[in-house]
Amino acid sequence: MLLFIKDKPRNAAMNMAIDEVIFDNLQDDAVLRIYLWDKAYTTIGYFQKNEAEATRRLTGGLLVNHKNDVSYGFCANAQSWQHIYNQEDTYKYIHTAIKKALKALGYNSNFAQVTSQKQTLCVQTLYTDDLMYNGKKILGSCMRRRGKKILVQGSVHLQLEDAAIEKFAAEFAKNLAEILDTNFKEIKLTDAHLQKAKAIAEEKYLNDSWNKKF
Repeated sequence: MLLFIKDKPRNAAMNMAIDEVIFDNLQDDAVLRIYLWDKAYTTIGYFQKNEAEATRRLTGGLLVNHKNDVSYGFCANAQSWQHIYNQEDTYKYIHTAIKKALKALGYNSNFAQVTSQKQTLCVQTLYTDDLMYNGKKILGSCMRRRGKKILVQGSVHLQLEDAAIEKFAAEFAKNLAEILDTNFKEIKLTDAHLQKAKAIAEEKYLNDSWNKKF
């Protein structure tokens, strides 16, 4: 089963903390959370030097500016996600699910051509299976693996209306469930999830000891 959460707009600390709570408490079922941002934020990859007032992610990757993008967190273990030790395949299959979801909205995106030129900003750096639309990168993802489970985070940089976001989220969940060869079920975050996330946000993602650690 793929558990699917369509979340409301939140601040950067809570968005990162909720993904971490889901990751830490992952059971047998894979979990996909689609989420938004309540205003503009910047996140950076785990190993990046923080040269801005940015929130450090648990995952890797580069600096990402958030505001109107639609973001996702995907958690799975080796039992449900057979590509757990293959980062390229993980991105390829997730991005294919997103590509199909965007096509259902009328956006015909394409996979990027790889470049060796690496920038600081994620949307200026192209990797295999990133998505392009009208000559611009609109999707990249980053990953953290712990043992036999992964957390993948990414953002679709298109400004979608509410109805389009709802359709995109449902299509993404459906497509990802097909890749997992399972069904999906929409669920809500529990009070326990949110209480744990609030504590982690305050102790970690709002704290310079985490955000400025490098």
